[in-house]
Amino acid sequence: MNTASIRFTREDLALFSAASHDRNPLHISDEYARATPYGEPVVFGILGALAALGHLPDRENSVLQGVSLEFRNPMTVGVNYRIETSAPSTHQSLAKVYDATRLMLKVAFTFCHEDRGSWVVNVSDASSPGVAVDRKKEDFLPGSRISGTYGPSTIDFEKLVERWGLSEKGAAPIQIAAMMWASFVVGMELPGRRAIFWRLALDFKPNAGHHRGPLFYDVTITDLDERVDLLHTTGNLSSESSLCATAQMWAFIRRDSPQSSIVKITNIFPRSEQLKGKVALVVGGSRGLGAAISQALALQGCSVLLNYHKCTVEAEQVRASLLDQSSLIELVQGNAADVHWCQELRQHILQKYNGLDFLVCSASPPIHPLHFVPEKLEGFQEFVAQSLTLVSSPMSSFLDCLSKRFGWNVVISSSFVRDPPAEWPHYVTAKFAIEGLVHWAAALYPQTHSLIVRPPKLLTDQTNTTLGRQGAMEVEQAATSIVKQLCNSEPSQSVLVLETF
Repeated sequence: MNTASIRFTREDLALFSAASHDRNPLHISDEYARATPYGEPVVFGILGALAALGHLPDRENSVLQGVSLEFRNPMTVGVNYRIETSAPSTHQSLAKVYDATRLMLKVAFTFCHEDRGSWVVNVSDASSPGVAVDRKKEDFLPGSRISGTYGPSTIDFEKLVERWGLSEKGAAPIQIAAMMWASFVVGMELPGRRAIFWRLALDFKPNAGHHRGPLFYDVTITDLDERVDLLHTTGNLSSESSLCATAQMWAFIRRDSPQSSIVKITNIFPRSEQLKGKVALVVGGSRGLGAAISQALALQGCSVLLNYHKCTVEAEQVRASLLDQSSLIELVQGNAADVHWCQELRQHILQKYNGLDFLVCSASPPIHPLHFVPEKLEGFQEFVAQSLTLVSSPMSSFLDCLSKRFGWNVVISSSFVRDPPAEWPHYVTAKFAIEGLVHWAAALYPQTHSLIVRPPKLLTDQTNTTLGRQGAMEVEQAATSIVKQLCNSEPSQSVLVLETF
């Protein structure tokens, strides 16, 4: 077994997208990826497979016969992954990519002895759609077919082959192009925009490496497993009137990002003016629980400053959802981790509202599984620092304002402090640190009331996956419980902990 390290960059993603014509926004758009469970652009699965192929020994007298891939977990840029390669037989090579001990990608390459002769170096380019298709569930009917012509961008294809050292690995250019086609057809066509590639089985016909292209493809929907939103398709690839490869592809279909509902909130906690004249700052108020809290506060008559950093569209949607009460929400864009920005916001709040009654800290960095091992310690420490700064900067700026109006300091923790997930040591540590800061603040600012919220797993962008949705509480339920607590609780010098929703 051989071991090496691989690391993907934004430039790698851009090059693969340009070469393959796969422009799925999950991989190349920060804004789009931010509203997915991954929080940031994800490495193309086939790019990971090509990187794995590039780490295999050179093969002078062998030709690629088949590829079997399993994309176990999403990879992101800027992470040092470990790749292990082995050769169970002379005809097969295996590659596994790990993030510490977590398996990210598993790929098996099968080779056969074949006279390579002279392969065609350049594969013909072909036009392709510029935007991934966003299909609805009723479009995925078994037996439905799509067909077309495919060829990678010639110049970018050559750069990609050079970048990962693929020219001597036993894979002909047309075979590399066929792997890229799989990424294209899944990410742009079936399922398209919502795709999460899971598995690929690609088998090549004898002498496939001698074809010039372009590739003519015909793809059929085999099955849609609605229990887990898993689409299975089969495809044929032909070139120069000859069948050169067959493919089976499996991809999960992501559901719409969950949006908090005014109707659900008012069904649980009817509108009133209990908080009329009160002022709240919700840090991280554009999505998920923060958005629902912003709505629930405004529905009780509270003036809400909704803070967001980059999610402008989502913030505007939250404000617009209040309809005739939308004027109660003021959008304040900025990085709440920046203490200088918090100080500027403080001056604005004092000038416009003459004080603050509720500070709700709901923002968090994207959460990814992270093993507590030495090689991941830097990421662990960075997450804890970012999480704590998103709370400590606002608290340091507004605690005295809250104290003057006997206001509430509210932080969103998690039930996971009592039941820690094995792969989230950074998240649990951050929440404990934040809770510790709240207890300190309660002792030093006795006129400020403190509320630590420990919700269970919530249905948010973070958990919007097949498994993540199971057992998740809707954010409206958690938000109304929080606002009810603020409306009905008697002032207390002790720190209140909300764990029942």
